[in-house]
Amino acid sequence: MNHARMIEQLDNALIAAASAPAAQSLQRFFTEPVAALGVSNAQVRRIAAAAVAAHPQLAPKDHLAVANHFAQSQRYHEHFMLASSVASSVASSLAATAARRTGEETCFLAWMKTWLERDARNWAQCDDVCIKPLYLYLYLYLYLYLYLYLYLQRRSQLLDQIATWGSSEGSWCRRASCVALVKFVGRTPACDLAPILANCERLLGDSDPYVQKGIGWILKVAGQYEPQRVQAFLQRHAVRMERSTLRYAIEKLAPATRRQFLA
Repeated sequence: MNHARMIEQLDNALIAAASAPAAQSLQRFFTEPVAALGVSNAQVRRIAAAAVAAHPQLAPKDHLAVANHFAQSQRYHEHFMLASSVASSVASSLAATAARRTGEETCFLAWMKTWLERDARNWAQCDDVCIKPLYLYLYLYLYLYLYLYLYLQRRSQLLDQIATWGSSEGSWCRRASCVALVKFVGRTPACDLAPILANCERLLGDSDPYVQKGIGWILKVAGQYEPQRVQAFLQRHAVRMERSTLRYAIEKLAPATRRQFLA
């Protein structure tokens, strides 16, 4: 019953915030038609936060079940964005639980992977999951583990698991295998570059342009922290990389180095 009330509250709040001009404007960001209510991402976040606060009797996993309802529903683009925002609201609680209980580390990741493989329909939905709930969960989990003096190896394995998503049949999940790690690569010793580069190598032949953009993105960021390793990777593989992927990957390199790769 509580689930139903929260779902109804969220539905009503989205409809109340709908804007036909905004829905029409949103379409310019996508090449395919997108059914939208015209609710901004900021509004969606506020609606999600208010609903979670209004239902404190629900456990974090119950809120996640409500989020899953909207991820699957997707009558409108905002339904998935709402699912992502609700998941973000409870990510800290779930990360704290996982830090205390061995074996719970991957439960949240399994939810997010399912959404990416089954429910995500465009790059905005994919990236929203990566930079909101996934990032918050991974960040808090890593540093809660650090605070609790647990092993770096176990923290690293959680990030390594994201890189394995590059083998998924879902293109948005393959993109997420790169994008979800962009904020960690080079910034924490728990993020090992080796599995990231191995995943990039595996994905170089991927035909999906958004996967290719994800490869270029993480290589560009990694190159700012470990330039020698990334440039060595590019030297080995530049000849078979998509031109757009290579251009994105070398964007932050010195002009002379960029010219060498493009030549």
